[in-house]
Amino acid sequence: METSLNVIEQFFRNFERQSNGSNPDELFAQFGDAVMVAGPDGSRVVRASDLAVALPKRKELFNRIGCRSTRLLSMQETRIDQRYVMAETQWCLTFERGEGRIDDIHVGSTFILDCGTDEVKIVFYLTHQDIMKILRERGILPS
Repeated sequence: METSLNVIEQFFRNFERQSNGSNPDELFAQFGDAVMVAGPDGSRVVRASDLAVALPKRKELFNRIGCRSTRLLSMQETRIDQRYVMAETQWCLTFERGEGRIDDIHVGSTFILDCGTDEVKIVFYLTHQDIMKILRERGILPS
């Protein structure tokens, strides 16, 4: 599949929409059968079946602690080869804290996307920060 910036940007706009939606299956569909997930605590391969369980639980937790939106702030694409694209992204997660108080959390992520089929799929996901640690430090997530 020949991939343009427009296709990658549309992919992440859809990812943003699905992150804010009520159907985690649609977000799950954007991931490959197995995904390498990495972050400050190390890396691991996550099977699709495990993602299907984890994503709804994460969505439920974020809803419970007041996450009102996830917004894509920026995305920079780098073609790796004919099949794979690396996308460096910045996101803003907005949490409502009560009494009209809002906390915006800015986080970065790097994705490797497999563009070799009819559908673009995430095969590598690197979180640049420990979001749970940030949420605890800000008092959004109880310790």
